[in-house]
Amino acid sequence: MRALHTIFLFIAIFIHACGEKEDPTPLPDPDTENRSEISFGSILLEDWVAETGKIYEENWELTVNLTEGSSAQKFSIKPNQIPIEGKLELEPGLYTYAYESPSSPQFSDYLPVNISGSFEAKAGKQSLDLEGIAKSKQVVISPNFESDFPQLVEPEKLNFHRNTADFYLYFNTEELLKINIPIPESSSYLTEFLPSSRVDLSTRISIKWPEESYFYNDEYHLDASGWPRVLRSIELNSLPASQNETSGLAWIANRLFSINDGENSNEIHEIDPVNGEVVRSIIVENALNVDWEDLAHSDTHLYIGDFGNNLGGRKDLSIYVVSISDLLTADQIQAEKIEFYYPNQTDFSGNSQNHRFDCEAMVYKEGKLHLFTKNWQSEDSDHYLLSAEPGNYEAEFLGTLPIDGLVTAADIDPATGRVVLLGFLRLGSHPLEQWLWFFDGFSGNQLTDSYRKSKIGYIPIRGFPEGITYWTAGNALISSERFFLEGVYDIPPIISAVGLEGLF
Repeated sequence: MRALHTIFLFIAIFIHACGEKEDPTPLPDPDTENRSEISFGSILLEDWVAETGKIYEENWELTVNLTEGSSAQKFSIKPNQIPIEGKLELEPGLYTYAYESPSSPQFSDYLPVNISGSFEAKAGKQSLDLEGIAKSKQVVISPNFESDFPQLVEPEKLNFHRNTADFYLYFNTEELLKINIPIPESSSYLTEFLPSSRVDLSTRISIKWPEESYFYNDEYHLDASGWPRVLRSIELNSLPASQNETSGLAWIANRLFSINDGENSNEIHEIDPVNGEVVRSIIVENALNVDWEDLAHSDTHLYIGDFGNNLGGRKDLSIYVVSISDLLTADQIQAEKIEFYYPNQTDFSGNSQNHRFDCEAMVYKEGKLHLFTKNWQSEDSDHYLLSAEPGNYEAEFLGTLPIDGLVTAADIDPATGRVVLLGFLRLGSHPLEQWLWFFDGFSGNQLTDSYRKSKIGYIPIRGFPEGITYWTAGNALISSERFFLEGVYDIPPIISAVGLEGLF
């Protein structure tokens, strides 16, 4: 019995002794001791400085190569997750990585990329930022109200995609984009032009409603009724130095024509509106450019307004009349002439701008020419009427437009009869602002009493606004003179687009 007791005691001591010797620290795993575990911090795209969120493909198959040695390894990551989903487990060493989107669609709901770079994998955990380039550009529409989907309408038709409160589209094209943006509580819409070859990688278009602000920061500001108090003027391109003093535009037979103002050549220039290049120049052989200021046209004739009169001393006011068929086909053409005078002008001393007989704006309607003066002191405009037939006339005074600005150009929509005036503010609390004034058309020879207006920019940003013409589908093109102030400003001449279709 004593022997049996001794055996049980020995077994208990042995078991207890074995338990005390157990090591709680696991032995190292020779397969994982020196490996690197790499997670992803962010995706850094070259030249992409916008804070706008980017949407990528759902999965990337990242190829990773040891700089010297082993074959390529592939790792699947989800770039849209925050933090990025996926990790690398590698032996320490120097590596390269790469991923390229399999295609770059003309338009898409994701951003195709070309990702490549190198890194050193070290033992333990580390974070890696992926570097690369975007293979498309992005446009974001950002309204501060609930909105229907904006639509791309040219060069093809499709809806934007939604990302929280914004709408976005990726594009890979050099074509001019035309976009329709719904106006709240209305069937109207804004028309936006985007010269894709000239814009940044990411373009954000903000629409604020309701907003009475006159401040211009390249946004649309809509008042309570949905009318844009601030309207975006989209720069399509700079113009060459030969157009430094561009002063009038006309859109004829789907071609754009321009003139320069006083002391320049007696030429009409045909311009490509998108790239800004001069396509051809047409000499008006029997005309002199004293101060050419605006263009108007009928179905058959182009009218060149040589009526600039800054100091009020001119007695040779005239309008040259040229055949459109000649304009479209010849490099040298002849003109007939309209001569006129203002019946209420008696002072021709030409001593100051304190007068009402400087004119830079003209439209044609039903055999008549309508002239709108640029009144430097009162900042309103006098409306005169002339026959469009060659001859010598007394201009008929029709009244004063209380527009609170200096008118530098005008045009009439041939489809609707609506009239738009272009100009700027010189005095008061809003100096050097560019503006458009919109009239529903003529009642007889008089412009409709009511009008609306929109601010489109600042002269120190976009130059002096001098020419306007209705373009395709009721939209408008605007030309601005070079604006130069030595050591301060040197804004080249510019051709811009303003979307009026769907609005006016």
